[in-house]
Amino acid sequence: MLPVATAAFGALALASCEGSASHVDGPKGASAFDKFVVIGTGLSMGAQSGGVLYESQIEAWPALLAHAAGANFRMPLLRAPGCEPPRIAPLQLSVYLSGVSTTGIDSSCAGALDTLTPPVNSLAIPGASAYAALNLTPKIVLNSVVPYGPGDRARYPLVLGSTQSQVTALRIEGASFVSVELGLTEVLGAATSGLLVAATSYTQAAPYTYVPAPVFAPVFSAIADSVKLTGAKVVLLSVPRVSTLYALRPASELWNDRTDLAAFGINVMADCSTSANFVFTGTLVPSLAANYTTSGTTQNLSCTDVPGTADAILTPADITTLDAVVTQMNVQLQQVAQQNGWAFADLTGVYPPPVSTRAAYTASDQLACVYPYGKFVSLDGVFPNLTGQAAIASTVASAIDSRYGFSITVGASSPIGVTAVRLCP
Repeated sequence: MLPVATAAFGALALASCEGSASHVDGPKGASAFDKFVVIGTGLSMGAQSGGVLYESQIEAWPALLAHAAGANFRMPLLRAPGCEPPRIAPLQLSVYLSGVSTTGIDSSCAGALDTLTPPVNSLAIPGASAYAALNLTPKIVLNSVVPYGPGDRARYPLVLGSTQSQVTALRIEGASFVSVELGLTEVLGAATSGLLVAATSYTQAAPYTYVPAPVFAPVFSAIADSVKLTGAKVVLLSVPRVSTLYALRPASELWNDRTDLAAFGINVMADCSTSANFVFTGTLVPSLAANYTTSGTTQNLSCTDVPGTADAILTPADITTLDAVVTQMNVQLQQVAQQNGWAFADLTGVYPPPVSTRAAYTASDQLACVYPYGKFVSLDGVFPNLTGQAAIASTVASAIDSRYGFSITVGASSPIGVTAVRLCP
């Protein structure tokens, strides 16, 4: 199961009961967090291992930052086993926290842990694009002619008022400090599926898997204009490059590990031996292993990219395209921060190094370890675990301190209570 950070939860609960008077002896700049409001994606809500629930929310980077500032920070905490439930370790168990097999999709939602009336301080929602943050409300999600997924339909009403988007809720909350973390959703679908279909508009009828920077730019500018109207202090977070996703691996590494993969019922085909492509192993390998366990039939893993299909295979050109989108978005984010005198938190150093500089892939590490992607990344191979969230919180705090002359220090955090057959470095 996911580690339960009970000590941190108690500390945050105490912090949530404190009023502004709690800043009397707090760190320099703490009073700026009297009304700390968060706009963002699953990265800011605390999603990890493919799901989200209170255990990961209470140690998401904004919660850690708010706690360090002694701020009253209310979150829409989600009851276990989650909304949607995360995977559990090790991945070879092929099961969600709910007990449902990962051979299917568990889109269930256990609901809220408390009775807070939205909006609250944390407005971040998994899968939120810049357009969604600006425009999408629970009413739209629930009544749209084109149905939204069950995850969105369950979560939006728990986070936002019926006619509120993240941006309009921000205005209602009267923020004194705002964090904005957007852009990851614009590229993540393409990066994990291997299917690149560019959008010409967020609202186009035809499906798409990524949003080019020129489409993102005016929407984010509108968000920035709304944030500016609050008069709050602000920090913008950079978007991680696709090439830093830990579960993205060169085809040649899977070929070299073919004997190990065969032990899990996966046959690595010969095309991987000479392929220059990359495989998003975070979804593909656990899925093949689970299918083998269920059917008893060996599963083939090809590294040949099939155009127009979600095969989890990315060509070098695909990665170059998506990284270029992220670079352009980050240039805009940094420029907006500079123009408005806001802090900009560059998370480049937090995410894993590019695939070319990592230890070689092994199926045993991925499928049989509690930390298959290293100490910072959760079981989905994308979002940070508790240690990664603490690293982000520290980086964001440093950026805020540097820009505003504060002294908000976020201490290190590490998962506790983890038991399993074997751990990973």
